[in-house]
Amino acid sequence: MKPWEWKWFQKFIEWCRKWDWFDKYIYGKSLNLEDFVRNPAEVLRDECPPFCIKDVKAYSIINVRIAYKSALNNPKEPNCFLIPMGERKYVLEGDEWVYVDLRLFNKWYTKFCNAGFFFQFALSFKYYVIPIPYFSMNIRLGEYKYFQFGVGWGPQIVGDKYNAVICGKFRYVNQKTSNENEWNPSDVVGYFEGTI
Repeated sequence: MKPWEWKWFQKFIEWCRKWDWFDKYIYGKSLNLEDFVRNPAEVLRDECPPFCIKDVKAYSIINVRIAYKSALNNPKEPNCFLIPMGERKYVLEGDEWVYVDLRLFNKWYTKFCNAGFFFQFALSFKYYVIPIPYFSMNIRLGEYKYFQFGVGWGPQIVGDKYNAVICGKFRYVNQKTSNENEWNPSDVVGYFEGTI
């Protein structure tokens, strides 16, 4: 049974929502209890310091992907789209697969890329001098299964600027047995290039 299906949890959140502060900042943008469990306190995270640090310059310091099917090499695959993450520093690829793709010191693009293995260390800078760190990793365990880890203040595009918002992600997804594709319909399946 999922947490949002527990009767005591439903009653507890309903009771907490009587307070305006909880309802605005903690329950906030949630569409329902499942959405609340998946992404609690979105308003607090997106609007209030130190959870959100607004107007930063964001850079991907190191970004490495191992084992993915490139959009350039698979242009007719609808589930494969190019991720413009900046200049490649080292790449080893075949006809269909990219075996190693290392990029250093590029502008920020996304928190998670699809690959057999993905790791990124990013820094956002406030006033050009205060570094704000973010680490993310993705391991694809099969065509439909992956594990994500992310911690720190992840850059987030807001209009034409970046904010750094506090993140903590530690999750396993099986796209066949979960409703993940309903919540994130743009998630890629398999090892094709794209974001998850």
